Amino acid sequence: MRNHYGWRAVVVVVVLALACRWGVAQIGPRYVIELPGGGVSAAGQSQGQVRLAGKGLALIRFQGLRILTVDADAESYSAEAARGWPAADLVLVTPPGIGRYAGLAPLQALRADLPVIVAETADGAAPPAHPQLYPMQTWNTLELRKQATRLRVTAMAGAPGRPGVGGFMLDLGNGHASYRVYVSCAALEEGEAAGLAQRLPGADLALLPARQAPELLPLKRASGAIGKPAALTAAGYAFTAIRR
Repeated sequence: MRNHYGWRAVVVVVVLALACRWGVAQIGPRYVIELPGGGVSAAGQSQGQVRLAGKGLALIRFQGLRILTVDADAESYSAEAARGWPAADLVLVTPPGIGRYAGLAPLQALRADLPVIVAETADGAAPPAHPQLYPMQTWNTLELRKQATRLRVTAMAGAPGRPGVGGFMLDLGNGHASYRVYVSCAALEEGEAAGLAQRLPGADLALLPARQAPELLPLKRASGAIGKPAALTAAGYAFTAIRR
């Protein structure tokens, strides 16, 4: 009888060990990218900017890191237009609307070493149209580091009742402070601004798709007052990283 219970104990320990090992394997980012880059001067280390870079294009800069967000429904999303996109270290393509997407062909016009994030399709099939393609499902994360600058991208769930990736949270930091930009995959409906702020209490700024140009919505956590989205311009929107 003692041996019987002894073997049962061994089996339980082994199963628990395997479960813990599997659980640890699930913790952490799905992707990790290390980029080369020059040093960043001490001045303005916590300063960043979001600016309009073309129809459906927004360029986010923080220290020496440049992130280009692309609305797949915009006219700028074509193989011809992609060759004229501004220089960036990472491209984030938000999902297209139904019936307005012809595949990932435009990405073939980009340089082969440029990382590109896309939302994974419902069937999990993302064609290898680009050597550095990173398809992400809800709650997947990607961590990127360029010198002292760090970026964590998290694929977020949408509002209740909306399946698939609803947006991407960009957490930009330098070890001392950080700034969180939420890149939404869908425009807000009337009256949804306050709900977005409640659903994303850690976000500092929301970047929203719109017909004419992407829109910005500062999410003021201190006062709790949420205004209306404003069109992003070429002059840009400056931000300062926050000590958490």
